Amino acid sequence: MTDLFQVLGQQRKTGILNLEGDKKVVQVLFEKGLIAGVAFPGDAEEETALGRRLIRGRVISAENWHRAYQQHKDNLVGLEKVLVNNGMITKEDLTAALRLLTVDTIYGLFKWKGGNFRFETKPVSYDHEFVEPMNSEFLLLDVLRMVDEWPMIAERLPSFDMVLQKLNPMATLDVLVGTPWEKNRTFQMEVIYDLIDGQRAIREIIEVSFVEEFETCKYLILLMDAGLIESTSISAKKDRGEGRKSQVAKYLADAAAYLLVGIFALLLFSQFTATRLGHFPFTYGERQGWHAVRDSVRKVYDLNVKNAREVFFLEENRYPKNPSEMVDRGLLPH
Repeated sequence: MTDLFQVLGQQRKTGILNLEGDKKVVQVLFEKGLIAGVAFPGDAEEETALGRRLIRGRVISAENWHRAYQQHKDNLVGLEKVLVNNGMITKEDLTAALRLLTVDTIYGLFKWKGGNFRFETKPVSYDHEFVEPMNSEFLLLDVLRMVDEWPMIAERLPSFDMVLQKLNPMATLDVLVGTPWEKNRTFQMEVIYDLIDGQRAIREIIEVSFVEEFETCKYLILLMDAGLIESTSISAKKDRGEGRKSQVAKYLADAAAYLLVGIFALLLFSQFTATRLGHFPFTYGERQGWHAVRDSVRKVYDLNVKNAREVFFLEENRYPKNPSEMVDRGLLPH
């Protein structure tokens, strides 16, 4: 996937990249190597990805979207122009929504396990008034950074169904002044923080905030680390007060499980020391395998550092003086 986007960008290709996988089809529009948007051939005529995004984000009502779509079909006028000319959405919000849809879609492509592609060389159609084509190589670097950091985010936010709440509902982000997190404070963080009410799940916060999925998750983790928000479980609240009886049973079950694990570990240790004493705890072959894995991990880390340096250069027009600068910018994990 990475090589494919690089080649199309470097060769300044114009056409449609058809990608089929993960039980769906996505089209990426290229104009002279720049990414001009995405399309979804499998969508129903009126139920477009843009419409779903605007309605879920509460930017436009379902009724207004239906009315705009009908006017677009009846008068053969661009849907984007209908939305803006009728005052249903501002030009700035529409442009941001189209860009967000493109970035999140391409990021999602890199989560696919596999698939097929076909590139059609042909003119592409999009409204230049609302779409500013993106440099494919810059976008690719950004997406690769997202993919690289996603395991850390998934560990902290294992489900988008998690509900978050503020530790102090009256607090504002002014409490970050003078703390290490102050430098991360942005308008997007303000928007996301305001949406946290103890009722919305992460999925809804992503849809309503109109901030990229990846960036929204990073801001949520920052707010958690800053001690401003925490996860809450509605089901856990319902389960409170069931009595000590179930708790005692749970503790006893846990104790029995720990005992069994301890016995098993002791037997395993005895077996290892009896059969592999010369190289305990590994055989010679296993030790060689471990060194190979360690070398592979080092190569991956070196590649990540190289990519981070290039992204830092693109953002700052200079290379970092030391790795800590890339860590502070979130380009490398702590």
